[in-house]
This record gives sequence, C-alpha cells and structure tokens, in this order.
Amino acid sequence: MSLKNDPASIVADPQWLPARWDRQGERLQFAWIPRSGHSEVTFLGDEYLAQLQPPSATLALSDVVAAKPPEAPSPHYIFHSAFCCSTLLARALDVPGTAMALKEPQILNDLADAARAGQLRPDLVKLVTGLLARPFGVGEGVVIKPSNAANLLATGVLELDPGSNALFLYAPLPRFLRSVADKGLWGRVWVRKLFATLRGDTGLDFGYSTGELLVLTDLQLAALVWLTHHAQAAALIARLPGRVRTLDCETFLARRAETLFAAADHFGLGLTESQSEKIAGGPAFATHSKEIGRSFDPEQTRQPKSRVPIIDEEIEMVGGWTEALAAHAGLTMELPPEAKLLPP
Repeated sequence: MSLKNDPASIVADPQWLPARWDRQGERLQFAWIPRSGHSEVTFLGDEYLAQLQPPSATLALSDVVAAKPPEAPSPHYIFHSAFCCSTLLARALDVPGTAMALKEPQILNDLADAARAGQLRPDLVKLVTGLLARPFGVGEGVVIKPSNAANLLATGVLELDPGSNALFLYAPLPRFLRSVADKGLWGRVWVRKLFATLRGDTGLDFGYSTGELLVLTDLQLAALVWLTHHAQAAALIARLPGRVRTLDCETFLARRAETLFAAADHFGLGLTESQSEKIAGGPAFATHSKEIGRSFDPEQTRQPKSRVPIIDEEIEMVGGWTEALAAHAGLTMELPPEAKLLPP
C-alpha cells in the first residue's frame, strides 16, 4: 500500500496518529493506524503499536503547523485512577458512526512529562489534541482516554476547548488497593513509580519527608496515588462545574446500559437508550479489554474477591490510615455528589 506522508496528507488523515512528541527535536512522530488497528491493541503506546508494525513519519513541528490541520470537533475525555474499567468504558463507547475512542495515546504522556519539566506550551497542547480529535467518520465524536499519569493535563485541555467535557472514573479505595496487590511485584513496583511521577503534580503535602515516604508500604503509597487522583478530580470539578462528571467502576458494572447512555449524553454523542442496552449486552462486555481475545464476565467481576487474610487485613488498615491522613490534609474521600454521572 502506498501512503502519502507529506505534511498536508498526514494532518488531513486521522489514520495518521500523532504517536510521540520529541521535545528536544521539536518534532511530532506519526504512526499510520487504520480504525481496525485500534481494536487490535490495548493501548496506543509504543510496545502495543510495535505489534502492528505501522508505517511511520516524523515531521518538524513547524511543518505540521504550516500544513494547517483541519478544524476538528471538540474531543471528550475519560480521566481515571487506574484499575477502574476505564478501558472497558472507552471500548464500549467506540461505536462506528457515533464515536471513536482513543485508548491512552502515548503522546499525552509525553506532553505531561513536558509540563512537569516546565516546557509545555498551550499551542502545542491545542495542536496535539486537535490532531487526536480528527473524526474517522462523518458526524462521529472522539473520546480520548489518557493514561492516569497524564491527568496533569486535564485542566489545560478542558480550558483550551470549552466544547470538551470529561468523565472521571475511579475504583473505590479498597478495590484499587486489592487490584494493586493482586498484580504482585509488578503492581507494587508500578505504584511506587507512579507515585514518584505524580508527587509534584498537585502540590499536595501529605506531611512526610522523602525519607519517611521510603518506609511506607507499597499499599500506603498506592493509597497516596488514589488520594492524589481524587484531589485532581475534586479540583477539576470545582474549576469547571457541569463539565466534569464522576463515576465509580462498581456503579458502572452494575448499571452498564445507564452508564453508556449517560456518558454519551454528557459527551454529546447521540447514543440512544436502545443502542446503549445493545452495547451493554454485546461483545464489548464479553471479552477482556486489556487481554484481547480472552472472555470476560462483568457479573463475575462484580463479585467480592476471594479473601486473602494477610492482604485484606493490610487493606483495611491502610483504609483507616488513609481516612485519617485525608482529614489531616483537608482532603475529602468522597467526590461532590452533584457531579455524579448517575443518580443514586
């Protein structure tokens, strides 16, 4: 297949995914991913895209700007706190003719890293999100699910585009902690690295020195990650009332059709109740979102996990510790009820 990879052709074609931002070289790297390719990979990160061996192109930022990317409809966002079925929700909202869902584009992590380094310009954010928002079909919306390490961008992307709305999806703290524990060594290392990344994103002071943080347990640090994400969501809701809704994953799994209809309405996607019910009973909820091809039973996922006394005892202790810490830091464990996507 012969592809046009000149700047004008690349910026006009949504199949040319902006994959990475090279901040030192001021260049954007693109990967050509047809719509069918998105369903073959879990996330739009390097290790997953490599499986597709897509054609690629690298353009200087100045060449992309000069090519004048087309105006795209406002994208919408699913921000999240990890282990909360956000990939499942994104996949369920990926409906040809209605919406395209982009799952964790790596380039947004690059922009978040640039922001942490104090080297992110609003014009670059607007350019990248505009490229991500190019519709794959006439009349389709675009829903972007960034990595939770990119929640730092939430305020900026929403303020740059008043037409964008967001959903913050999260797992209740005990479920989040159990998910980290169930991942074994990988989960514990992952959460420590994530805390190190997020530590400066909110300016929160939990009252611990660096030395004291080092002696906290893995699940205590996981709880601090959870609190950090909750603080990000609370600040976003306060800053942009009405444009941010919240949802916990247990409510999502128990009320799947209602969630899809309400989320689509919040995003202006025009999904009907009958379409939502069909999706809720369809293949999106019958196969695993991260382990492609593996069967998935949302009803089984809702069931309490088998007890592991030593882990469950630690989770209970960390839960009480987190509540006390949140109260001391002036943080809330509960997000504003008026921002909930679904009524009780």
